[in-house]
Amino acid sequence: MHPVVFLDRDGTLIEEVNFLLEEKQIKIFPNTIPALKILRQAGFIMIVVSNQSGVARGLLSEERVVELNQVVFSQMRMLGEMPDAFYYCPHYPQAEVEKYRVKCDCRKPNPGMIMQAQRQFELDLSRLYSIGDKLSDSGLAQNVGGKGVLVLTGHGREERDKIDPESGPEPNFIASDIFSAATWVAEDLKTRI
Repeated sequence: MHPVVFLDRDGTLIEEVNFLLEEKQIKIFPNTIPALKILRQAGFIMIVVSNQSGVARGLLSEERVVELNQVVFSQMRMLGEMPDAFYYCPHYPQAEVEKYRVKCDCRKPNPGMIMQAQRQFELDLSRLYSIGDKLSDSGLAQNVGGKGVLVLTGHGREERDKIDPESGPEPNFIASDIFSAATWVAEDLKTRI
């Protein structure tokens, strides 16, 4: 059984562009590959989980989401490290495309993508973390007893200003970027073995 970290993609591993529609928009943060190497060395399975409401809004197809992510992972692999898997949620409650206008269990912070990953990998959910630039990202792990990290890249600074202990759990850690987050997660894992 492996410890697992669920990583947001846009605004966390790559620059936030609101809706990733074209390959030329992909810009991997400089600290992403070193961060992934820290997590790999610590023994983590690394899984990217992404809310992709652009599908529900009619901006791109599910096939295009997968295709663009393959480019992201390919670029990361060429730089020296990449996550183990990618899951996405195409749903959105106010969707313009009717078939995606559903209340689902996969839209973060709901745990549906965690459950998908659990079926594919031998994950130790008692050693589960999530990292992302939104409170829904940090809340993902916290909703199943794990620890969540908010990064201040992407939407992170605005999200930090929304933290309200009365409306939900605060992130377990707030990191300047993915490298700082990975360093904290790898150190924290040592206390959970």
